[in-house]
Amino acid sequence: MGASLAMLAFAGGKGGCGKTTTTLGVAAALGRCGADPLVVDGDCDMPDVHHRLGLPRDEGIDALARGRPLRAVTSRTDALPGVSVVQGGKREALEPALRRAQPWDGPVLVDCGAGTNPDAVTPLRHAERAIIVSTDQPQCIEDAETTRRIAWRLDTSVAGVVVRRSVQAGADDTVSTRRRIPPEWHILGDVPVADTPLEDDSTMDVFQTIAAAVYQTTGTGDRHR
Repeated sequence: MGASLAMLAFAGGKGGCGKTTTTLGVAAALGRCGADPLVVDGDCDMPDVHHRLGLPRDEGIDALARGRPLRAVTSRTDALPGVSVVQGGKREALEPALRRAQPWDGPVLVDCGAGTNPDAVTPLRHAERAIIVSTDQPQCIEDAETTRRIAWRLDTSVAGVVVRRSVQAGADDTVSTRRRIPPEWHILGDVPVADTPLEDDSTMDVFQTIAAAVYQTTGTGDRHR
């Protein structure tokens, strides 16, 4: 893996759908194989990557937008070995920071804000591809579909959709969920319920599968309109 890897935005219309967990989970999977991933916290309203990883707050994208070298503004933690993080900041810093993050040698994963406001959509304008994240609940699925269509309009390729379970699913729940999901969705992974998903073997197996599907295969993705 190297500099040819695209910037990937993790987006979804609803807060709490699992964007941050999915971003960090896929980054952790990439870190395990030595891919040198960079996570950019693109949520300007409620940046929480640093909270999730127990990192002390720093300037992150604000310092990057002001011109500090990319490597100088990254954080690292034993909670996510092999992963570098640029912490979130002010909305006016997001766009220039994303531009300056693009030369990173490894994959760049952007955790988008919730909703479809301009700040939440900004990473989709810069990313080559997007992963849409949704729970299995009807309103979240509807919001995710809206986000997916926005990505299309911005000419951002949608690599697929990750569905996060809201309850421990039995066979009947799985069938019910599949009936609610739009048939044109390309499902990259079905994430089970876990109290600590970044430490749980079953969820990390899913994130590993997603990382392999997105970064090691070509010609896949969701181009249905």
